[in-house]
Amino acid sequence: MKTILIVDDHTMFINGLKLLLSSLPGYEVAGVASNGQQALDQLVETPVDILLMDVNMPVLNGYQTTFLVRERFPEVKIIILSMLADELSVSKLLEAGAHGYLFKNADEDELFEAFDTVTQGHIYITKEIRDKVLPAKMAQFKMDDSIKLSSREVDIARLIMEGLTNIEIAEKLFLSVRTVETHRKNILAKLNLKNTASLVKYLMENKPFLDL
Repeated sequence: MKTILIVDDHTMFINGLKLLLSSLPGYEVAGVASNGQQALDQLVETPVDILLMDVNMPVLNGYQTTFLVRERFPEVKIIILSMLADELSVSKLLEAGAHGYLFKNADEDELFEAFDTVTQGHIYITKEIRDKVLPAKMAQFKMDDSIKLSSREVDIARLIMEGLTNIEIAEKLFLSVRTVETHRKNILAKLNLKNTASLVKYLMENKPFLDL
């Protein structure tokens, strides 16, 4: 059973959403919070699988909370639930680390689709704005060929995300350890990153756009 934390400062909306979510098999609401700070506090005490969150809230808004949750609780999937429809707002939330974006009028079928999509490691954006936002996001990677990973680098990046060491990667791909080390350095250089920790974070956030 996947657990959900709802973060919104409107009680009536939360109550309606809880009722809607009660019909989804395999998912249950584990808690509610009225702002980002409350959500962070609750995640310390009660970890959840999915954070379903509004953008405009007091204390900590959706942008701030998304960034902090990704930093402190990287395993939590964040789905934004808002009525903001402009590309800039959605793109900013994706860049902060959100895994999904839905409008507040989403029905149970779209909620279920979004939950399944993000828990499988992909990005979900509501159909109404998907064609506008995803091409723009992917264009960031297509504009500069210097960050395009080779097929071998993609293979190694996948294994790095799984936590394998250079020796384990070398054994799995039938390469020398030195070759793996070279590929790892090249990946870091292409993505302008300094260490493995920042690499794993980057790959997890952007894997739908890097063909991982």
